[in-house]
This record gives sequence, structure tokens and C-alpha cells, in this order.
Amino acid sequence: MKNHHHNGPIHSVSPNDRIAIHEAIAVRAHALWERDGKPDNQAETIWLMAEEELIMGHRKEKPDSVLPISF
Repeated sequence: MKNHHHNGPIHSVSPNDRIAIHEAIAVRAHALWERDGKPDNQAETIWLMAEEELIMGHRKEKPDSVLPISF
């Protein structure tokens, strides 16, 4: 019996979406870098911060489920 663990995203992402995601992270990372005084040797840390912000922002915009409200 095979062990089916999934470590990647659940939904596939088109090549165009990958480019758009990369560009959005790059724009945000550049803004963070400038905001923080253009520090040297912090590219990876700032990139990860930008990813985190964009992921968390996306989660706030789109809740996992919406329950109907009835009175």
C-alpha cells in the first residue's frame, strides 16, 4: 500500500498565474526592502516576509467557507 502524502499546493497553478504570483511577491518584497532602509544580505528574509503577507492577505479576503445566515 502506497503512502500518499501531498507536500505541494492542492490546486495546480497555471504558468501565467505563477508569473503573476512571482511578480506580486517581487513588488511587495521591494517595497519592504525600501521601507526597511534597503538592508544588505536580507533578500531571502524579505522575500519570505512578502510571501507571508500576500498569503495572509489572500486568506483574509477569501474565507474557507461561508455559512448561510437565517433568522
